[in-house]
Amino acid sequence: MALYDITLTTLTPLHIGDGDELRLRFDIVSIGGRTYRLDEDTILREKADQLKPRQDGSYPLPGELLTKSDLQNSAYFRYIIPGFPRSKKTYAEVKSFIKDVHDRPYIPGSSLKGALRTALAWNGWNEVKPELERNAIGRRRNWAGQGLERKLFGKNPNYDLLRTLHVSDCFGPDKAGEGLVLVNAQVLTQKSQGSPIEMEALRGDVEFTGTLKIDDILFEMPEARKLGFAKRRHWLDELIARVQNHSRFRIQNLIDWYEKSGQYPRMTRFYKQLYNAALQPNQALLQLGWGSGWDGKTFGSHLQEDIYLFEKIVKDFRLHKHQKGSPPRKPGDPFPRSKRAAMTVKDGEAVALAPFGWVLFEMDEMEEK
Repeated sequence: MALYDITLTTLTPLHIGDGDELRLRFDIVSIGGRTYRLDEDTILREKADQLKPRQDGSYPLPGELLTKSDLQNSAYFRYIIPGFPRSKKTYAEVKSFIKDVHDRPYIPGSSLKGALRTALAWNGWNEVKPELERNAIGRRRNWAGQGLERKLFGKNPNYDLLRTLHVSDCFGPDKAGEGLVLVNAQVLTQKSQGSPIEMEALRGDVEFTGTLKIDDILFEMPEARKLGFAKRRHWLDELIARVQNHSRFRIQNLIDWYEKSGQYPRMTRFYKQLYNAALQPNQALLQLGWGSGWDGKTFGSHLQEDIYLFEKIVKDFRLHKHQKGSPPRKPGDPFPRSKRAAMTVKDGEAVALAPFGWVLFEMDEMEEK
């Protein structure tokens, strides 16, 4: 079994959600440029005598029970992070980052393995050359492309090449909430910006470690020939190179998109720096989580080779939301038409600061003991 130490270092804000929405004044309060994650049980227990109905029959929210001096009492807070939501509405929501039982952020192995699978599929396409036709995509949105995946990786889970690849969860900061910031995000088009979205995200330059295993036994079994693994073993041997090849292709497309827009100079500069980054042979760039985009989670450019078939896919799965006043899509139009970015405010205007989810992925083979 080939065993590797892996390291993920965040280069831009990274959000991997746990499915929860944190509500202002109920789950969090924001004061002095910082956001406090409330320990509701402690607050409600110690301030039970204040839980009295108002004239309208409503009860105060946990965050409304706190005084200024309570901000110094760490027992009331699970963790505190830099940043604050733009919205001050009572039930303004913030997307929560996935954490362990001690509120420490981590990167699920399933998220990393999914990104690696996408990169391997994109690279392997030109070797396997699956026939691209409408029926291969399927009709159900949740299962779209399963037929193509089976041609690339194996006809069912028992025959799937990535049955041999095991990726652990990756852990980093030791303290609750450490490494997290509250980020304001927006959806960008080449002409405009969408409504603000608030979320917990890892800041740049946070390191996570884990392990990756390639199960050689499955390649050496007598049944290996029947399983069909051997002919694609080199995909895993070349994992880093294939991930980097996929990322560089995507980065060049992103440079083109932002240059054409002309509205987001910081984003253009960032992607040019990323494209020209000098990496070691054991390193690759990879995008994870929220904001990875359609091309970061699908077969991407391969699906767009036949512009008429692709337009039918867009229509069948309702992938394009028509905006009032905009001309209808036609074959060959760019897709997707939007990107997601972390924002900052400068001179009262929202400015795109950085994309989401880019990490430096490193693999180091462990020495046999």
